[in-house]
Amino acid sequence: MKYLLYLSLIILLISCEARIDNNKRALFSTTVLDGSNNPLENVEVVVYSGFYSFDFQSASFTKFSDSNEDFILGSGITDSNGEVSFLMLVNTDEQTSFSLTSIDYPRRNVSISNGNYASTLEYNIPTQILKQSSIVNLNFSNTTGVTDVFNAIITFESLNCSQYTEDGITTDVVCEEREFLPFNQSASDTFIDIETVYPSAMTVEYIDATGAIITEQFMITNATENYVVQF
Repeated sequence: MKYLLYLSLIILLISCEARIDNNKRALFSTTVLDGSNNPLENVEVVVYSGFYSFDFQSASFTKFSDSNEDFILGSGITDSNGEVSFLMLVNTDEQTSFSLTSIDYPRRNVSISNGNYASTLEYNIPTQILKQSSIVNLNFSNTTGVTDVFNAIITFESLNCSQYTEDGITTDVVCEEREFLPFNQSASDTFIDIETVYPSAMTVEYIDATGAIITEQFMITNATENYVVQF
């Protein structure tokens, strides 16, 4: 039984590794700008494929390498025009990701589908925007004396994005993340700190005691923001 377990683990690890076509090279290119559409120089762009393993105890897949230790397919540095291009290995699996790293900006990760690029071997990625990091301090303050417990959905811009492409045309780039937060569970106010980027917007939505949907939007324009949601 132990032998079969080890054999299954080995087979699974092999099957989960990136499948590289040694006979092909693809051209990766993109442009990186800041939030004001100015070109960003010296941004490191790394294309990679993650490795995963299966946890038999929890019956789930888990990463056994950090993002910066994933299998690297290629890399390059943006020039003074914010442009970068380089040859990369071809990962024949469905998903590939790339990261944008700069000393002045938080790292951004973007996942892409290989099916839209593998046939032409040209990964011509749409312009990427790097934004500054921001910490938003949200305070949920009870000003009405209501005793109900509410559940907020906080939507904000994430550092990680997914790019959706159809027939070689990018249809959508999603950089959205959600935080689910119960509040008014005690007499004291509820506080939460959320890491996002600026400029961007944050939305807080919940259903109040009357059944009405309450939506508040906050603009994120600084490295630190403080907002109060009164209920």
